[in-house]
Amino acid sequence: MSVTHYIRRYAVTGLVVAAMLSGCRPSEFQPATNLETYRNPRYEFEFPYPKAWVAAEPPTNQDGQAFSDPQNPQVEIRGWAGYRVSSSGKRGKHKQSKDKSEALKQNFTTQQGVAGELEVNLGPQISSMTLTLVQGKLEYNCYAQSPSEKFADYYRLFYKVAGQYKIPPAPEKP
Repeated sequence: MSVTHYIRRYAVTGLVVAAMLSGCRPSEFQPATNLETYRNPRYEFEFPYPKAWVAAEPPTNQDGQAFSDPQNPQVEIRGWAGYRVSSSGKRGKHKQSKDKSEALKQNFTTQQGVAGELEVNLGPQISSMTLTLVQGKLEYNCYAQSPSEKFADYYRLFYKVAGQYKIPPAPEKP
């Protein structure tokens, strides 16, 4: 038999073994590609979330919504909006609202073309990504978090959600 025959035989055997072994690996997180869109009735913003995720109880003021992964409830995506407040004001369990005089570090642009600030916070237990968009007196936010050891698995999904976050068009000035 020729050398070429042996090379082909070993190459095919190697491919078969590699395919079998790759099927034995533990499955890694695959971000959901089947997305739904949440539309906020009060502030008219929207963002996608994985269809299989569970919606939290909505706040009575209808300023936003949170969704969590049923396989890992520590993983969540939430979007909300509200009027900008001074730095002495609070906004839930997340960071304080930026002072009106404090400009955003416009380091991110949504697919809609709106510029804003995207901040990633890598913590010892929980890591997060926060998108902040400002239009007039309103501040729109998208916050996503996961356990730090899983953040790399969810990063692409969180980034996609931030990129697809939409706000209503700015009112035209008279």
